[in-house]
Amino acid sequence: MTGAKRRSLFAALLVSPGTVVPIEELARELWGDEPPRNAENALYAHVSRLRTVVTLLRRRSGVPIDLQTRYPGYVLDIQPDVIDITRFRKLYKQASSLRSSDPERAAAALRDALALWRGPALQDVPHGPIRDMEANRLERERMLATTRLIEINLELGRHEELIPDLEALVIRNPLEERLYAQLMRALDSAGRAGDALQIYQLARVRFAEEMGLSPSPALSRQMDEILNRSENG
Repeated sequence: MTGAKRRSLFAALLVSPGTVVPIEELARELWGDEPPRNAENALYAHVSRLRTVVTLLRRRSGVPIDLQTRYPGYVLDIQPDVIDITRFRKLYKQASSLRSSDPERAAAALRDALALWRGPALQDVPHGPIRDMEANRLERERMLATTRLIEINLELGRHEELIPDLEALVIRNPLEERLYAQLMRALDSAGRAGDALQIYQLARVRFAEEMGLSPSPALSRQMDEILNRSENG
């Protein structure tokens, strides 16, 4: 879909399918605190162009989607199951229910969920209050699924094979403490206690420089446990 404003409008409606999004919120999404003089008319023009796109999409793909005017704004009617995030959340829920009884199937469900991602959430949509809030929430859900999958694989004893992926994740997410904890656990379980302790020191330095904080007590306890085992082993 071309047109930055059209992408912003479509995303603002798509993240809340079946829910009316008020005109004022949509105007703020498209123009921030500096709307045009006739913002409502300008918004209507963008809605009209988007409605044409939606109609073409419905005709060509068969996707049951419709853009409707409904007081006090607009609503995008679409079956949630055709939206990737809905399928992602269903797979995550399925994995949660399977984790205790069948961890292999739980891991497979999480891999399928994460395979739905094609990059950062809403990466092609311009910044706006609705877009940014939803993108942050989606990225948190993605990270939760990622760390949950790693946790299951650690429990299944796949320490060695997880280390390269965890090292890459730590580089991309330098302030995500759960990843440091999991990397330390994987390294320690693989017989690399010294490397695990270096990861703790890396976390300590990064948190201090970026946030002015120390690692959590839980991560510090994990470091102490590894150090004690190393010294007594």
